[in-house]
Amino acid sequence: MDSERRRIIEHECKNLSIAYARYVDFQEYEQFVELFAPDGELNVTGRPVIGHENLTKAMAMRSDSLRSRHVLTNIYTNVIDEDHAEGISYLTLYRHEGGDHRSDDEGPREITGPAAIGHYRDKFIRTDEGWRFASRVLYFAFRVKT
Repeated sequence: MDSERRRIIEHECKNLSIAYARYVDFQEYEQFVELFAPDGELNVTGRPVIGHENLTKAMAMRSDSLRSRHVLTNIYTNVIDEDHAEGISYLTLYRHEGGDHRSDDEGPREITGPAAIGHYRDKFIRTDEGWRFASRVLYFAFRVKT
């Protein structure tokens, strides 16, 4: 594989991570689910959620009053071949429960700091629709005590 093709794959996989944060934070769950392969896996709680139907159900369970911001940094992608890649990205998660999450008109919400800090380990796969998450697993390094 030439270096240009490798850069394109890296860019497309990085954009999946960025879209993940945007869609989950703004509760655009249909688009969120489409970031995953049909049999894709998401594990952010220690319990894997597999497949579009189960991902849709899991996202429907999120509170309508939850405002979150997933800040992703240090996004790294290792291209394995034309159809597979793996990656890691660091997460700083901010959360606030209460109010209308969809409105910026209410102003900022008060928080005391990040709710969690960790990293995602990703496996990417090229599908007929483009690059998708085959697997995304969250590992916490720090978490607010509840």
